[in-house]
Amino acid sequence: QIYNSELENEFDNFEDWLCIFPLHRGKANEDEDGNEDEHFVGKYKGSFYVYPTEEAGTEPKVSEGIPRNRPIKVLVRVYIVKATNLSPADPNGKADPYVVVTVGQEQKDTKERYIPKQLNPVFGEVVELTVSFPMESELTVAIFDHDLVGSDDLIGETKIDLENRFYSKHRANCGVASQYDM
Repeated sequence: QIYNSELENEFDNFEDWLCIFPLHRGKANEDEDGNEDEHFVGKYKGSFYVYPTEEAGTEPKVSEGIPRNRPIKVLVRVYIVKATNLSPADPNGKADPYVVVTVGQEQKDTKERYIPKQLNPVFGEVVELTVSFPMESELTVAIFDHDLVGSDDLIGETKIDLENRFYSKHRANCGVASQYDM
């Protein structure tokens, strides 16, 4: 099935099992004001279950599907099909886009195969990365404009929480076909 919007919108941010709760540093005193972002120190991923007291002695339902308490290595395949309606980055009103995929310290790009003068490029690329959960759970997909002189310009980027997708019941078990027609 092909979806016309972000998969996070279709599947409630893949939080069917793991929910994300922001963690904030406490205030030194009640008079301290400020932006909540200044107090952000991390995030908790998990679930809470509240049982009636008569069910407390029964088998806990939360233990089903709990990940091991040690790092897990996974292979991530990112299928980069196309981009649409990119912002122009060149004086001619076009862009020369290529993709950079980053997870943790690992980075792959398609800079050598940039697509000249295109705002709706069809990339048709696949990138494979080995990732360790929970340390490297955020994947960044960025589109840059290739420039012959100076540094390349960032057109846009998105961040994807891989850990939530991995533990979700909606997790992909197959990929895109190796060949396709537009």
